[in-house]
Amino acid sequence: MNRALAAGVLAALTFSVLVLANSLLHAQRREQQLELMLHSLRSRLARCAEQSDASAVLKSTDPMKAAVCPPCSCAQQQSSPPPPPVLCERTRGEGGAPSLYVHTAASLQGRAGQWVMMTYATGGVREMLANWVRHIQRLKTPLLVAAMDAAVISQCTSERFDCLDWAHTSVSGDSQYVRGDFSGFRSLGVRKLDALLAILRLRIHVVISDVDCVWSADPAPLVRGELAGYKAFKHADVLVATDCMDVDADFRTSCFGELTDKNTGAVAVRATPNGIATMAEWRIRLAVAQRDEQDQTTFMDLIDGNGRGHRWGMEPQQRREWKAFAHAWCELSSSGRPLSRGIASVSSPALGLAGTRQIFDVCLPNVSQAVKIGVFPIAFVSGGHTFFVQQLQTPSAAWPYAVHATYQFGDMNDYPFGKRQRFRDWGMWLVDDPAEMITSSKYLVLEDDEPLAPVRPWVGFQDLHARGRQHVEHLTRLRGRIARGVALARVLNRTVVLPKMYCYCDKFWHRLEACAIPSATGAQPLPFVCPMDHVLDPALWHGTMLRRAARPRPGMLPARADGDHTEGMPYRGARWLDQIGDYPAVSASTARLEVA
Repeated sequence: MNRALAAGVLAALTFSVLVLANSLLHAQRREQQLELMLHSLRSRLARCAEQSDASAVLKSTDPMKAAVCPPCSCAQQQSSPPPPPVLCERTRGEGGAPSLYVHTAASLQGRAGQWVMMTYATGGVREMLANWVRHIQRLKTPLLVAAMDAAVISQCTSERFDCLDWAHTSVSGDSQYVRGDFSGFRSLGVRKLDALLAILRLRIHVVISDVDCVWSADPAPLVRGELAGYKAFKHADVLVATDCMDVDADFRTSCFGELTDKNTGAVAVRATPNGIATMAEWRIRLAVAQRDEQDQTTFMDLIDGNGRGHRWGMEPQQRREWKAFAHAWCELSSSGRPLSRGIASVSSPALGLAGTRQIFDVCLPNVSQAVKIGVFPIAFVSGGHTFFVQQLQTPSAAWPYAVHATYQFGDMNDYPFGKRQRFRDWGMWLVDDPAEMITSSKYLVLEDDEPLAPVRPWVGFQDLHARGRQHVEHLTRLRGRIARGVALARVLNRTVVLPKMYCYCDKFWHRLEACAIPSATGAQPLPFVCPMDHVLDPALWHGTMLRRAARPRPGMLPARADGDHTEGMPYRGARWLDQIGDYPAVSASTARLEVA
């Protein structure tokens, strides 16, 4: 029966099929494990570097002889350059033993003026947090995780990274991935800002980003204003990312006065009075927000000059009264400083820095008349659309400092499948186990041989749907051919490797213009290599929620391809073959089957 089914599949399949064998590379894996052990021990030695009574250990060049760091002394924390923020007064780890990695706010005293990379996490995003941490560790820059529950405290200790113990704020839903729960997300945002304020009030400057950000370069030179063209950034109280997709507008005006939102997934805050006051006001607004409001909408209302509860908590008359108050408080008149989306703002004067990306003096009523706010360039801090869809890094040949997994699809309440798949496709997911994702399977690779048709010309009102029809027809055919390839993989019990997928239109929640998001029409290539979630929902390949919940770890794929359809289908993304060069016994052990 299997032979008959395979024959039927082959008759309709127009892919070339590459069959990969499977092999375990024991020696190589052991070498990698030893390297990780040595790296960990060297890190432990570095933590002892300021301890005078550890000199005998520090002289040893053999990391296998390293001893546990003795208790640190606050008097011994002055050094140049400064060590990462691992100080005294450590909290207790598992079993009540002192933890080298878990800290209280009090233990971070004495670091005024330093920059630290910070995020926040609950146990519901354990793997995403591990990915964030490993990228920051590559940069060898200080990091601090606001650990919102006991699961993250345990992770800090077991995976050896520094965290701020904020588990006293833990709530029952922390073990789940917060998605679609506006109230829970707002609550987490308030806890995030409380932790951030605790660090800022120690006069420590912070670059805080969501855990679904990947940092590939240290932003310290940028936020300190040391880069040519960005000298004004050294005067900013707050720097924030943006959802801007217009390259020209971003270059000219930072998209500051555009309708496009700022994106609070990456924010740099100086521990200045204005920086701290701005974060404190944001925290209050988030705490009183209602309905579908969250951290980004409340931040936008803040810098737009709107009142607390502007969207749902104020009546029209109250909004008018607030506007009059804001104009008086900011000392504005009809001929005063220009208004943009309700903001009173001007490009910061008297900086004497020609040719630099501008920052803005923004009046925040009841906070400050001149908070200096700047916007990260989209070439440096990219959103999910500018990186994964527009792919601005390709024509510019400039890899961004950070990528934030926004504007994506495919996440579920139990796991961020879509975000992870995008990071995997671009080689930015560092937490996969090779034994699970490479050497444990045999593979069927689908290579699309069908030539790609040119995009249909845009004729506007003559035929608004010409390109849309081309896109739908293309995806319908592509999905059908992939389905036949998957059927063959199920017969052979092989993990399927998906082909590169093209799209003739973007995928978005609202109306498109010429098959692109209106603000991105000038910088959206068509057709383009689109993310998997534009064509296939990655969550559905993992099976039903009931089947997913039965697996040892959230986010796991089924072990076999020939199981019940409710189990899902094991797969790898189109770029997977480019990322297994360390496993030649897998990538080079092939047989090719041409299917007509």
